[in-house]
Amino acid sequence: MNTRRPTLGFTLLEILLAVTIMAIVSTVTFMTFAAATTAWQRGTAIVDSLHHGDYVIQQLVMGLRSAYYPETGGASEYGFVHEDGGEGPLAEDTISWVKLGGALVGRGGSLSETPHRVEFFLADDEDGDRCAAVKAWRLQGQDEDFDPEEDVDVTFLSKRVVGFDCRMAWELDEDGEIDWLDEWEDTNKIPTVVALSLYVEPPDEGGDPVELKRIVGLRVGELAW
Repeated sequence: MNTRRPTLGFTLLEILLAVTIMAIVSTVTFMTFAAATTAWQRGTAIVDSLHHGDYVIQQLVMGLRSAYYPETGGASEYGFVHEDGGEGPLAEDTISWVKLGGALVGRGGSLSETPHRVEFFLADDEDGDRCAAVKAWRLQGQDEDFDPEEDVDVTFLSKRVVGFDCRMAWELDEDGEIDWLDEWEDTNKIPTVVALSLYVEPPDEGGDPVELKRIVGLRVGELAW
């Protein structure tokens, strides 16, 4: 009589089935993790870009709100200067005006205590990356041969800014709407309202830049004339 007990174990089919199920579960888990990681990275990139852009545009808003223009008016050295650099996400406008306070130049510095002119524009940094940039200089006490293009250093604010578009207005049109101008030619004046469009780099390569927009009223405008 054979007293040998049957061997307990898995058949080849059961092993193959288990391996297949594990492979499917692993694949689904990996794909879910990869999707979550990609979404997190994309969200982080968006937040980071918006943080940079929001900082720059808030500095611009505060700088424009602290615009300085003597009540006597008519002095071209205090006027608003604008160079049109196109429209849309790739625009590279340049604006310049006289202001007070620490916006764009830092609080506690020598410039923040006196009227100074600032110029905001886009420029390439030392690495060749396009950046939001600013120059600032005092109006008084400069040498006769002073040239801000040559004698003032550029301060780079953010590499995330890829475009800057600006529109200005002085009065309302016949329908009571703001009469926006793409170019500002009255350099002995300052506009009463400015529309800023700042574009920051997209989270996805090849995507559209993200627009940050602000409309700023210059409170000194009505005192200037």
